[in-house]
Amino acid sequence: MSSELIAAFGRAMQEYQRAVDALDQRAADRLGLNRTDMRCLELLFGPEAGPLSPGELAVAAGMTTGGVTTAIDRLERAGYVTRERDAGDRRRVTVRPTPLALRSVYEIYGPVVEEGNAFLQRYDDTVLAGMIEVLEFSTQQHNRHLAPGGG
Repeated sequence: MSSELIAAFGRAMQEYQRAVDALDQRAADRLGLNRTDMRCLELLFGPEAGPLSPGELAVAAGMTTGGVTTAIDRLERAGYVTRERDAGDRRRVTVRPTPLALRSVYEIYGPVVEEGNAFLQRYDDTVLAGMIEVLEFSTQQHNRHLAPGGG
C-alpha cells in the first residue's frame, strides 16, 4: 500500500468529518437546537435506539444527569421529545422522540441516508466489510483517545 494513498485517505477522512460537522450544525440551526441537545436527540434515533431513561441518555451522551435533564427540558419545550412512564415499571421514566422530531430529522437526514444507500449498492460484500472495519476502527480509536490518558 502506498504512503500517497494513505495520506489521501487521511485527507478524505478529515474532509468527511468537516462535512458531517457542518451538516450537523446546519441541522441544529434549522431545528433551533444547540449541538448538545442535537446529540441527545440523535441518540434517540436509529434501529437500535429506543426510549432511554434520562440516566441512560446521560451515559450515552457523556453528560451529567443534571446536564441531560436540562437538555431534555429544552427538547421537550421545542416539541422534539416526550417523557413517558414505563408501562412495566411506573417509577421509570423514558424519553422518546415525537412525530415532529421524526419528521424534522427525516427531512434533513433522510436524503443523505437514501443517497448513501444507493451509492453503497455498487460495492460487493468484501469491500463493504472493509469499509465497516475502517469505520469501526476509527470509532474505537477516537473513543480510546477520549479516555483519560488517551490511548
